[in-house]
Amino acid sequence: MKPSPQTPKIDPLKVDVLWLNAIFLFSTPALAVLGLIWWFVRVPFSWAPIAAAFVLFMLSGVVITAGYHRLFSHRTYKASAPVKIFFALIGAASWQNSAIAWSAHHRRHHRFVDTDKDPYNANRGFWYTHILWNCQRSEYTGDFTNVQDLFDDPILAWQHKYYWPLSIAFNLAIPIAIGLYFGDIASMLLWAGLVRVVVGHHTTFLINSWAHFFGDQPYSSENTARDSAFLALFTHGEGFHNYHHAFEADYRNGRAWYHWDPGKWLIYLLEKVGLASNLCRIPDDMVLRRRFEANRMRMPEMLAQSAVTPDAAEPLETTASRIDEALTTLRLVRGEWQAAVKEKRSSCQIRELKRRMRLTRRTVSTALEEWEQSVQRFASSLSLAS
Repeated sequence: MKPSPQTPKIDPLKVDVLWLNAIFLFSTPALAVLGLIWWFVRVPFSWAPIAAAFVLFMLSGVVITAGYHRLFSHRTYKASAPVKIFFALIGAASWQNSAIAWSAHHRRHHRFVDTDKDPYNANRGFWYTHILWNCQRSEYTGDFTNVQDLFDDPILAWQHKYYWPLSIAFNLAIPIAIGLYFGDIASMLLWAGLVRVVVGHHTTFLINSWAHFFGDQPYSSENTARDSAFLALFTHGEGFHNYHHAFEADYRNGRAWYHWDPGKWLIYLLEKVGLASNLCRIPDDMVLRRRFEANRMRMPEMLAQSAVTPDAAEPLETTASRIDEALTTLRLVRGEWQAAVKEKRSSCQIRELKRRMRLTRRTVSTALEEWEQSVQRFASSLSLAS
C-alpha cells in the first residue's frame, strides 16, 4: 500500500532537529578522522584498503548519479529490472536514504529551486544547503506525494521498505568480506566502510552547496545553479549543474564528449548492451539557443550599468542576429533529418542531412564562442571606462 503521509506544518522560526541524522552526519566524519590517525600510526601501511575504498566510492557514486538521480528522480531513460535491482542494492550501500526518499527531496528541489520550499535552498547559505538541511525537520519531511510513480515500481518499493537492513548489511558485509580476503578486517571496515561513506556523503553534498555558489552560468541565471568542470571530476559528472537545471530531462550532465561524466558513459553503455533504452538527449540547437539567449539577455543590464550608448553594442547585436539565423537553420535541418529517419528515406539522403546538421552545428558553436568572447571583452571595456 502506498503511504500518503500528512505531515504537520512546521514553524519556520523553530528548528526541529532530526537528532538521528545530525548525530550520524556529524559523528561519522569525526570517527573517520580518529580512525585514520589510528591507522596511520598503528597499522602497517597497505594500499589494499585504500584501493577498495576508492573502487567502492566510484561504484556507489556512479550508481547514485546514474540511478538515484538520472533514472529514478528525472526519468531521463528506461532501465531493465536487473539494472534497477543493482542500483537499488548499491544505492542502499551508499547510505544516502532510499531511492524514493532521495528522489522526493530532489524533485522538490528542482520544482522550487531557491525558494523556502526548496529542501536545500541555497539562499539560506552554503552550510545549510551542504549539510544542515538534512539535520532538521521541514514541512516536507516524510512527504512522498511527489514520488508516487516510484512506489508503483516493486523494486523501489521493496528497497524503500527494507532500506535500513539493506544499507547496514551491505556496509558491513562487503568490507568484512574484502577484509577476510586480505586478512585485515579492521582496515577494510575503516577505509571501505566508514571513510568511503563519509567521502561519498560530502562529495554528493557539494552538488547541493558548491554547485550553487561557485562556477559559471552559461545556460541560465534564473537560479543559483552553476557549472564547474572541476567539481565534476569528483562528483561523477554532476558538476555541470547549470546545464542540468536548464535541461533536467537530459540523461547527460556533461553534454560535450570531453566533459567528465561517468554517469552518462555508464548509461550509454547500458543502452548499447540492451539494458537501457529511451535515452533523452536535448537537441543541440535547443541547447545552443538557450546558451545564446542567456548571454544575450545580459547585454541590456551591462549597458544600463555603464555610460556607454546602445550604439556601442551594435556590432555585437549584428553578430547576434547572424547567430540567431544560424540557430534557426540548425533547427530546420534537424527537423529535416528527423523526418528523413522517420520516413525511412535512403541512407544516402539521411547521411547528407546528418552531415549538414553537423556542419551547421559546428558553425554555430564556433560563432557563439567568438561572440561570447567579444561580449566578455566588451564587458571588460565597460568596467575600465566606468
